[in-house]
Amino acid sequence: MGRPFWLALVIVLPACRPSTIVEAERKGDVTWLDENGTPDAVAALGRLADTKPKAIAALEGRSTFDVHAFGAAWTAALRGAAWGPKMLRDGLADPARADLAASAMGKHDAHVVAYVPDLEAALQRLSASMQNFNLSSTLASVGPPARDAITRRLADASTRGAMCRGVASKDADPDARKVLLAAPLASRDANACVDGVVHIASEDDPTLSWLADQGEPGLLGAASKAETIPCPKLHVLWARVLSTRSADVYSALTVPLGYAIKRCTADMDGVLADSIVHLPATHAVVVQAIDPFTGYGKALKATCAALPEVAGGKDSALIRERASDAINHACKAPG
Repeated sequence: MGRPFWLALVIVLPACRPSTIVEAERKGDVTWLDENGTPDAVAALGRLADTKPKAIAALEGRSTFDVHAFGAAWTAALRGAAWGPKMLRDGLADPARADLAASAMGKHDAHVVAYVPDLEAALQRLSASMQNFNLSSTLASVGPPARDAITRRLADASTRGAMCRGVASKDADPDARKVLLAAPLASRDANACVDGVVHIASEDDPTLSWLADQGEPGLLGAASKAETIPCPKLHVLWARVLSTRSADVYSALTVPLGYAIKRCTADMDGVLADSIVHLPATHAVVVQAIDPFTGYGKALKATCAALPEVAGGKDSALIRERASDAINHACKAPG
């Protein structure tokens, strides 16, 4: 005897699961969307979460490995759904999920202001970890409302490097860069801060000008030695340094200037020659920065033409002798 029709219907109906994300969302099928797991499916879970606690639970489960779960929470926060901010703050409070949560937040978005205390606290908790770039870059993207928090993180040696990486990121707000440059020297005392300032200066002319006018010798040395700043910009930097800095700091500039001459010899030639001719106070730093036993070849043509003015001039005997050594060796070595 065949199976009764109504029993066959009961058996078939449970198998009629959704076949598309749109259908699953319309039917409120949280399990199907969670199993699908695509970005669009997770976004649909986020919309269902406004009315279905089961969808919130599914997103919380995914938040340990799926950034799109926090993306759904961020979208919920933007539309005013209460579960979104709670999930974001819970994520930021969890060291295992904090950086993932921050990565889903909109950079430069005014809504991020409300999370500044959470971002700062999370960065403190993860100070010993390298998994904090999204936290620091999101905090750096906020603008003036995050100024105090950024200042504190720069002052704290445990978070200084991470904060500098955030300030140097492409998402950083110009105000965060101003905070870094205005901070006390001690707040930039980290390799990441030195690298950060040099990176910013390579792309931002106001920062390059600040580096020339106020940057400490260590920063000038890093800018001159690394390949980050192109040689034509290094020419501009040092032309300004030598023409604007007071003579009492020249002795600290010898090594940084030497790095610039070695890396960008041809581009520095005009800077050195102009300084010799027009800025007598720079003779000592310029001559001492030139390694007389380095083969610059013809790349210092203008400088070598100007050096006799120092060798036969009124500078100290030591500087005149150094200039003569450069003429006799560095200016004649093949290159």
